[in-house]
Parts: sequence; C-alpha cells; structure tokens
Amino acid sequence: MAQAPNLHREQSTTPLVVKQPGLEMSTVQSELDLSYRQPYQGITIPEAYERLILDTIKGDQQHFVRRDELKASWEIFTPLLHHIDKREFKPIPYKPGSRGAAAYKASFDHNVASWCHPRAPNL
Repeated sequence: MAQAPNLHREQSTTPLVVKQPGLEMSTVQSELDLSYRQPYQGITIPEAYERLILDTIKGDQQHFVRRDELKASWEIFTPLLHHIDKREFKPIPYKPGSRGAAAYKASFDHNVASWCHPRAPNL
C-alpha cells in the first residue's frame, strides 16, 4: 500500500539569488529553506487551528482581517474569480506537495535575471 504524502509539513522555501562563495563577484540561484521539523525535533508544534482557537480564546485578533481589509480583498479577487468562472483565464495546475507549476518557475527564473544590483555583473 502506498503511503499518502504528508501535506501538513511545516516548511517554506523561497528561491534567492545570492553571491557565490569565493572572491569573485558572481551570483548563483539558491533556496532559503525553512523547515520546522529538522531544527525543532522533539517539540510539539500545534496544528494551525489549535493555535488559532487558543489565540481567539485569549482575545488575540491578529489572525483576523478588519472589515475594510476584507472588502478590499473582495474588490481585488472577485473580478479574477469571474474571469476563471468564464474560462477567460485558466490556472496552471501542479502536483500537490510540489514546488509549483513549471511555467511559474520559468517566469520567475527569467525575471530574476533582470533584478540585479547596479554594480553587479550582468547575469
């Protein structure tokens, strides 16, 4: 029997362009990988809703948006959702647990080449 993937892995990975180690001023693409399981072994990490409910009981509202923020969000996303419903825009699917759609990665890789420090050599 195949084991189901662990979709509740607390982790965030962000691609970065960093200076390559050494004396030369050259850059390389790397990743900032923040994984909770590795450095915090043996520590119980509460589930997301467990933390949310506890904070709510304590009166902490930082995880909730204000009414004006919610209204602004709907003003931004409602037109996009209508475009998706009308099939005017097709989201690019990707496998759950992956790093996202290859088309988005290609777009990011292309655009990152133009994000350079003014004194950095051209990529």
